[in-house]
Amino acid sequence: MQCPKCNTVNPDNAKFCNSCGASLTASPKPKNKSLTFFKGPTDGGKGYAAVMTALMVFPATLCVAIDLVFHKNDGWCTYVVGAIIVAWIISVFPALRITPAPITALICLFSVLSYVAYIIGRVGEIQWFYKVGLPLFILAAIFISVDATLIGAGKFKGLHMLSLISVEIAIFLVAIEATADMLVFNEITIRWSAIVACFFISAVALFEAIHYVLKLMKKNKK
Repeated sequence: MQCPKCNTVNPDNAKFCNSCGASLTASPKPKNKSLTFFKGPTDGGKGYAAVMTALMVFPATLCVAIDLVFHKNDGWCTYVVGAIIVAWIISVFPALRITPAPITALICLFSVLSYVAYIIGRVGEIQWFYKVGLPLFILAAIFISVDATLIGAGKFKGLHMLSLISVEIAIFLVAIEATADMLVFNEITIRWSAIVACFFISAVALFEAIHYVLKLMKKNKK
């Protein structure tokens, strides 16, 4: 029997180490496992986050540039950038799995409420919520339900999932401008969201093309 303290080899029936006197019968104390609140993201989560971040950075910077050049910085881009940030948090943060599920849900809820509070602060009234906020929340809930159903059924994976999310982001941004136009102008004049939507639709075509090429390469290797 080997001593756990000094590694001296002792007879099998020995109760104490012949060299250091340590007990050979006491069971080793279990190591205390520290409870970590934050944990590192998985490789799949980091890859997904990188792709979604790249997709959302371009429309955000594009809207800021359009606002600065054509609208003399009247601040409308903050609504778009805020919506994109909320969309990033809701779609990417759960995939990273760096916090427990309840904390992740609270972070997502806080981001949505913060965005709503910001719009209320700029508009100065709550009436907009029934014409803009509520329809957008319903649309977001539909998208989340569809995504959860398709992912659970295994219908969409990998690049197909990115294509689906890109289409949903394009629709959501168009819905933001349409509802905002109805609130302010009582008519729909789709402008900036059409530009951003074209980018996301182009991303869908790129994702599907890459998936097709990878499928052909995999087939040729067999």
